[in-house]
Amino acid sequence: MGIILNIMVGEVIIPVNKLLDPPQVYRVIILDIRLPELLACIVVGANLSVAGAVMQSLFRNPLAEPYVTGTASGALLGALIGLLISITSRIGSSFSIVLMPVFSFIGAMVAIALVLTFGRGGWLSLVLAGIGVSIMFSSIVMMIDTYLLTIIPTLPAIVYLLFGTVSGINWNEDLAMACVSLPTMAYIIVSAREVNLLMMSDEVAQAGGVNPGFSRAIFITLTGLLTAISVSFTGIIGFVGLVTPHLTRLLLKSSDNSRVIPLSIISGSTIMLYANVVSKVVIPGVVMPITAITSLFGVPVLLILLRGVGHG
Repeated sequence: MGIILNIMVGEVIIPVNKLLDPPQVYRVIILDIRLPELLACIVVGANLSVAGAVMQSLFRNPLAEPYVTGTASGALLGALIGLLISITSRIGSSFSIVLMPVFSFIGAMVAIALVLTFGRGGWLSLVLAGIGVSIMFSSIVMMIDTYLLTIIPTLPAIVYLLFGTVSGINWNEDLAMACVSLPTMAYIIVSAREVNLLMMSDEVAQAGGVNPGFSRAIFITLTGLLTAISVSFTGIIGFVGLVTPHLTRLLLKSSDNSRVIPLSIISGSTIMLYANVVSKVVIPGVVMPITAITSLFGVPVLLILLRGVGHG
């Protein structure tokens, strides 16, 4: 249903009886606008959900996810730096498809490194370090954003990145995301046993034949990669990575990542699909940022979790 609604709903409503054999006008809208957006929702929802599930397991912290830990802010800063380089050096938009994700990944890893360095005192320290890193990187993002808008006032990429939306995404960007995301998620699913062992303790992981330091570094890198490839094309979409793994664990009544991660892919994609539909219908004729919708539901969950962890 979410897929059908994403094809139908938008500035132009496509009747359900026109979906199977649409006229030329509708066909252009479906193929060039709605389907790329739909695919982006599926990939980004899956990426953020898997990244959140893995982060919560690795850090043994129910509040860990790309948005809360500042990873997404680092990725956004890196993407804007990549965009700035591609514009000022005039290397063309085709190369920026490569440059932005690369710098986004670097930014994500820098953010993770800072949070891990300054947030070693427990769950609260991790959250506070994530907030601090997010604020710092957001300040730099504002500076770069202001500079870019003075160069090219109508630059659409700035709007998309800052507000967190799939509007304007194209097939090439979908392909770039899929080429990175699919093998990364496949590796994580196959390695779910290692994530389970690391979730328990380093001692249990060692007893199970896993090198805790090396494996944790690999998985942290992979979560940074999933976050970066998403943020570099859709901007920051908050709280999907926080809410989805918890909902999945409640549904499964299990924390086994061999089950949680695959189902989180489906759940995260579904949440993103419906959030995208809601973003188009809240104000008729206006597409709201998806992150406004996901944050509206995600913040209460964060506060409930924060209260529960604090009392624990």
